[in-house]
Amino acid sequence: MPINNVRRQDLCVKHVTIIPPSDLYRTNQNITGMLTQSMPMAALFLRNKFIGWLALVQSIHYYLNTDLQLLPASAESNPLDQFPIMKVLISFFSLLVCYLGLVFPQQMVPPKKSTDDK
Repeated sequence: MPINNVRRQDLCVKHVTIIPPSDLYRTNQNITGMLTQSMPMAALFLRNKFIGWLALVQSIHYYLNTDLQLLPASAESNPLDQFPIMKVLISFFSLLVCYLGLVFPQQMVPPKKSTDDK
């Protein structure tokens, strides 16, 4: 009898699905929610296009991974948490502010003339 006999009943193990605890994923979602809420503000203040695009991608990722049926229950636990679509809109507007210089360019101030030109 060969060693790799797959017909032997003592080698068969039934698969048991283990459901992960929901508390672990709930805390990770709050951490990503905090990150997606603070990145657009950093892009607004710094006017950094890379941070703006990163905030937009993160907020879209957060929107796609959020369970919309659990939102009313999570809003009771943290009243400061926003809806995912609001995070996407805020990050989009922060990206628009980063590119605002292309639409409304600032005038360059000419250097002052020195009075020592004799």
